[in-house]
Amino acid sequence: MGEHRVLPRLPPDSAWRRRWRWTLGGVLALTLAGGAWLLWPFWHLSLTFAEHATLAPSRVYARPLELVEGSRLATERLTAALEDLGYRHRETGRPAPGEYARRGETWIVHRRACPGVDGLEDAALFELRLRSGRVVGLSRSGRPVRRAAFEPPLLATLTGPDRRERRPFDLEILPEDLVRSVLAAEDAGFFEHAGLSVTGISRAAWRNFRGDGPLQGGSTLTQQLVKNLYLTHERTLARKAREAVLAVLLELRYEKRQILQAYLNEIYWGRSGGANLMGVGAASRAFFGKDATQLDLVESATLAGVIKAPNYYSPLRHPERARERRDWVLGRLRELDWLDEAEYRRSVEAPLDVRPQPVVLRRAGHFVDRVLEEASERFSVDPSAERGLSILTTLDWFDQQRAEEAVAWGLRALEEGWEAQREDDEPHSLDSASGWQGRGNRAP
Repeated sequence: MGEHRVLPRLPPDSAWRRRWRWTLGGVLALTLAGGAWLLWPFWHLSLTFAEHATLAPSRVYARPLELVEGSRLATERLTAALEDLGYRHRETGRPAPGEYARRGETWIVHRRACPGVDGLEDAALFELRLRSGRVVGLSRSGRPVRRAAFEPPLLATLTGPDRRERRPFDLEILPEDLVRSVLAAEDAGFFEHAGLSVTGISRAAWRNFRGDGPLQGGSTLTQQLVKNLYLTHERTLARKAREAVLAVLLELRYEKRQILQAYLNEIYWGRSGGANLMGVGAASRAFFGKDATQLDLVESATLAGVIKAPNYYSPLRHPERARERRDWVLGRLRELDWLDEAEYRRSVEAPLDVRPQPVVLRRAGHFVDRVLEEASERFSVDPSAERGLSILTTLDWFDQQRAEEAVAWGLRALEEGWEAQREDDEPHSLDSASGWQGRGNRAP
């Protein structure tokens, strides 16, 4: 027989050793879960951040009003076309883009930049003379021309189910007054901090400790952008912690100007025409009927004041609150020495001059549906996927409106005639054996 070896007896596993392994495993699991909880949205953010700069709804346009010398044009049609486009009448001075003036027989129309058959067309100043319902003179920027095309009327904004209206702009072409107003209202130290404001957090923590109103955040522009794009709006410490970490990571990944441009193009500014206004471009058009590049100091301060509470400070719904908030923003600009005393005084005395142009979601619905079907069939594109497409059509919106009015009038006339005819008839009764009884056995 071979030699039988006895293995040494292993000591029993102690309780503290088991607890240590469970603790270590738990810490590791929590670390991995916490890392995923933080890094997953940052990974998603990094992949999509650049895309947000180009997100915009596709739009369907009708045929623009085109004029040639000698063509017939009633002043009523010209006025209706300009008002439908949201153009404002200017009493004195030279009209800015999106404005028009009338000097006797001469009409001066400053067309905004708009889509055309050859791409985006620059703003242009047109002068036309109308006499006896005809165009007898036509010029562009002081030079005679034979043809002039106005801005095409908007038929539909394809926002998708979330109804987000966007009109993005590059930071370089936005007015300095607008940028300074937003910074003064929301984050004056934006270019100094690394995503978090120590003073803002300390101030918010003190207010929360004292219980002064709802939970305060002390958020920077970067934190607001992170929340707006990737997080919920619930007011919890967990969400704030996640927001803070992601803001720091975003600052490490992107330059300040990129973050500021994304903020101006993505932050929520309220609602108009049933759509959510995302970014200053959409808000500027909805509240003032102009592009964001045309905003003056007073309008810029008004928009900057809306950011804090878009519904509460809406210049359309609550003009008094909006003006009070605007003056606060102007005061902040003065306090930061970004505005001199004389200009501050002039600005706070200015009225709250809003010129709303509601978002057009859909007009001529049956026609738009057919256009979208054709676009999908012929070009294999989905216009509703925020591709920023401009789809130009041949529909005459003025004639379409007249046709819709005629149909509505005709239907009313038929209904009124039918009701009148019914009133002339004798009362009807229903007999179970013989059916409807009355004049001519006609059912009502």
